[in-house]
Amino acid sequence: MTAPRPTTAGAGGGVRGRLSSVSVVVPTLGHPDAVRRLLDSLNAAITALPSGMEAEVLIVDDSQGTDREGIQEACRATGATYLRGPRNVGAKRNTGVAHCRFPLVLFIDSDCVATPSLLSAHIDAHNEHRATDGASIAAVAGPTVVEGAGQVPAWRTVQHSVVVNAPWNWPLHYDRLWWGATSNLSVRKDAFEEISGFDEHPYTVVGGEDVDLGVRLHAAGHRILGHPRAVVMHATDGITRLSQFHRKLFLYGRACVYNCVRQPQYASWSFNPVSAAVALTVAAALLPGARRKVSGAAAAVLASWFVRDTVRLLRRSRPEEGLSVGRLLGLAVAATSVDWSYHVGITREAIVRGRPLLTMKRFNYFPPHLFRPASSPAEPNDPRGQERNVS
Repeated sequence: MTAPRPTTAGAGGGVRGRLSSVSVVVPTLGHPDAVRRLLDSLNAAITALPSGMEAEVLIVDDSQGTDREGIQEACRATGATYLRGPRNVGAKRNTGVAHCRFPLVLFIDSDCVATPSLLSAHIDAHNEHRATDGASIAAVAGPTVVEGAGQVPAWRTVQHSVVVNAPWNWPLHYDRLWWGATSNLSVRKDAFEEISGFDEHPYTVVGGEDVDLGVRLHAAGHRILGHPRAVVMHATDGITRLSQFHRKLFLYGRACVYNCVRQPQYASWSFNPVSAAVALTVAAALLPGARRKVSGAAAAVLASWFVRDTVRLLRRSRPEEGLSVGRLLGLAVAATSVDWSYHVGITREAIVRGRPLLTMKRFNYFPPHLFRPASSPAEPNDPRGQERNVS
């Protein structure tokens, strides 16, 4: 998908000059209808580009069978470039960047929808903003807004979760970020290549690679700008059951171990009730005489910390009008169970990797000194484009 337009100086030349073009890279597996929806929205965003700007879209896919055929047909129908890629999402993005024609690359996920001003907002942000500490603005992160979250029970349940997609909101509230979610992140190609792109050997197919990219960009002297007007909408039809959120958070927990290993200076000790219960259970197996007491201690640890986390979630939540106490408690328990899938993922990955100490470590995804609050944070109903529920 390319919109040829009259170009200005710098469109495909020196990336430190003024940008007027962007390559959009989308990794995907299956769901051809969602891919077609995204491609249609990107076509609309390309059409909305001011004269002198241009864009291309590259789909990197490893689907098979009818899914592959459906995605190839969607690319043909919309003019997007179709590429075959590896299973790993970071490696897919690297494949896409290797085929990009333009000096600015926008990463977006296939279960998202571009707003009409998305591409121009990213290009303008790179052109208009400069870091004040001598570093360069290498990347721009925009918010990912969940469309219709309140109408889908699974999404409504996790809206107050501690760990479900909080980074999607950061560009609404911070104008400098340490890292940004790749559901909506543009990066100058030269800075991306300077740090060798995404790590292609994470512990999971997806998860954690965007954190690692941001940390390495920052270490190389680059900065990430949070831009509230570069909005992507996230569809809810890809996740309709709470069990899918459990699997997602389990994956994120495994990715947390990966980040602790990749960037150990940002990992710190953190009590993990699931890991503690596992350790006590193992101790019970090794101490037959104390089995009942140790097993009881394991159960007490799990129960007490689960209650603690549920109470904390209840204090944070804004209950819907007319919701009964029982229903509110049920939602809080369900949301806490999703967050606890993260603990389970950490425990599993650390043990499988033969790094048991990492069961009690957690990566610090949000060091406050590496995020700069915006002078006037945007809100979900802000006229700049955040008009729907934000997860």
